[in-house]
Amino acid sequence: MSKRGFFIDVQGTLIDDLERMPISGACEFIDTLNTQNIPYVVITNNTKEKSEIFLNNLKQKGLNIKNYIDPFSLLTKVVPQKRVAAFGSSEFLAIIVELGYELDFQNPEALIVSIKKEYTNEDYSLMIECGIKAENLVGMHETSIYAKDKKRYPGVGAIMQMIKFAVNKEYQVVGKPSFTFYDKARELIGLDFKDITTVSDDMIGDLIGAKNLNMQTCLVLSGKIKDENEILHTLKKEERPDSICRDMRKVLELFSKGEI
Repeated sequence: MSKRGFFIDVQGTLIDDLERMPISGACEFIDTLNTQNIPYVVITNNTKEKSEIFLNNLKQKGLNIKNYIDPFSLLTKVVPQKRVAAFGSSEFLAIIVELGYELDFQNPEALIVSIKKEYTNEDYSLMIECGIKAENLVGMHETSIYAKDKKRYPGVGAIMQMIKFAVNKEYQVVGKPSFTFYDKARELIGLDFKDITTVSDDMIGDLIGAKNLNMQTCLVLSGKIKDENEILHTLKKEERPDSICRDMRKVLELFSKGEI
């Protein structure tokens, strides 16, 4: 029997959207994987903190993570251009500059969109203008929904779909659920996609992409989706998750029984 491993989301899966603290069973699940030498990668769409800082913060919360990846590790590969119109939090823009990019909203070579709760119609207007000019349109990830303060906002995927429709140009994705991102994570543990189960709270932005790569999927209802009936009726049969769990404690229970 092939050895199985896991890809594990962070926001809404390992840590909650409100207090940013570990969700029930999250620390125990990671500790169990470490103890049993089960290969895994924590896959996050973090774009607000430098990778090493974000990972260290997770460890300080009791999540003893061994393998980790976020979009910053692939950004320069997807966006080789230097003049970029970047949209996101002030922290994200600071990291973009630190990585050697030049912010240019007049004649950008690339448009880069990350998440931000406070986007306005004026921001979307500027994204469209930059998207018309830029040769490379890029979403830092393709989340369907951004959960913040018990509310749900358009995720980067939803915003990029709007820009695509507005400017009639295709876009690339740096983080989940792009093949490049998932393949980089897969290389870290040396498994085939068919031997990996992805655990996430984002059915559209994470799990459908994982399904398309022949991974098993587990939807947790501790983040963006609170009730499976919100999403299941919108999915094709082949897109439906293999498991649905209330939170990581239930995932751990199924894992202990050999059911996931």
